[in-house]
Amino acid sequence: MLPHSDACERNKKPILGVLREAFAACKHVLEIGSGTGQHAVHFAAALPQLTWQCSDRAENLPGIRRWLDEAALANTPAPIELDVDDPYPEMRA
Repeated sequence: MLPHSDACERNKKPILGVLREAFAACKHVLEIGSGTGQHAVHFAAALPQLTWQCSDRAENLPGIRRWLDEAALANTPAPIELDVDDPYPEMRA
């Protein structure tokens, strides 16, 4: 089963309207905190000129992968692990 967010379903269309304009000249997007992956699939499908790179904490990556695998879009590479609470683990003392 795919992870699901009702809030995502409610807000994806208005957000897409803003992104169409804001990302008109862009080619690559790094989505920080991709959550369920729902937004990524919706936006990447609607904006095929963009490479949509998902990122999130490790525990959310399996669900994001399921969304990306099911959508099978050419512009969504595998999600990357990124925890903004610990962005530079190599710098720990």
